[in-house]
Amino acid sequence: MKKVLRFLGILILILFVGYLVLCLATSSEGKVEASAEINAPASVVWQQVSDFNNWGNWSSWKEADTTIVSEVSGPAGQEGSKYNYKGKSSGEGVCTNMGVNGMEMKYHMDFITPFEGKADGIYKVSEEGGKTKVMMTYNQTTSFFMRGMWAIMGKSMLQKMFDRGFVLLKNYSEAHANDAPAAGSAFNIEETQFAAHTYAGVRQVIKWADMMTFYDKTYADMGKKLGSRIVGPASDIVYKWDEANQQADMHVGFPVADNKPVDGGTIVEVAASPAYMIKYTGGYSGSANAHMALGEHMGKSGKKMGLVIEEYIKGPGDTKDSNQYVTNIYYLYQ
Repeated sequence: MKKVLRFLGILILILFVGYLVLCLATSSEGKVEASAEINAPASVVWQQVSDFNNWGNWSSWKEADTTIVSEVSGPAGQEGSKYNYKGKSSGEGVCTNMGVNGMEMKYHMDFITPFEGKADGIYKVSEEGGKTKVMMTYNQTTSFFMRGMWAIMGKSMLQKMFDRGFVLLKNYSEAHANDAPAAGSAFNIEETQFAAHTYAGVRQVIKWADMMTFYDKTYADMGKKLGSRIVGPASDIVYKWDEANQQADMHVGFPVADNKPVDGGTIVEVAASPAYMIKYTGGYSGSANAHMALGEHMGKSGKKMGLVIEEYIKGPGDTKDSNQYVTNIYYLYQ
């Protein structure tokens, strides 16, 4: 009996030392990626990815754990919305929308049970070669003693679940490909004359990931400095939208009654110009569809495109319901 116990003790020690070596050899940073091509409009796929209310349509976790109960809070498809889940096998956690730029959403995971942990990632939807491509990244920091578990089964298990989720997303989106109208048909595109404006604000090349911070800081700062000089809604002017580098050359500020200098800002004169315009109502993530419609319309028109201007008529300062936001989007042309 003593020999058996001694053997078991030595075996346990060897396994423990081996596990420690595995923990030492495994990085604390764990990453998983997944992607899929889907034969459905990008707008349909984006609605499924960005709005937590739709995650149940394609969740591989809900497929595997039927006890999961979820609750969504905050503005649908917008920064700050949350997806709380709890299940017998899946444990408990919260996914938070950390910001949306075009059809890209950053998210943060807080795991509560069975183990505490955090992770960050991105979902991105794009159109390539006539098809819609969706991709995601998942990055987590693993504690020392959990690194071995990540190496043995954690990464492979998550990869399997994410891949399965994208199969479900593909199946659902393709089955509901006609749920969203084709680009342009969902919006009333008007041909109008954009009046000459003088804007005071800040022009800068901004990474998409930093846009919300740039907007908030600039509007707050310029609003205080300009005061009664402001004669219209908060606006932005896009000079260049750089998909390759995920950044934009833009001016953020307010229309003003004069062209006097502003401390820390820039004065921009926009001449009167013909334009195509959409009065868009809804959360900011959905405005990407309006831009797609305007871009398609501009391309078919044969006009030479100029500046893109957005006027934020009604926003978070006016209502908590993102479905009630109102944005005037202008595509100026020559």
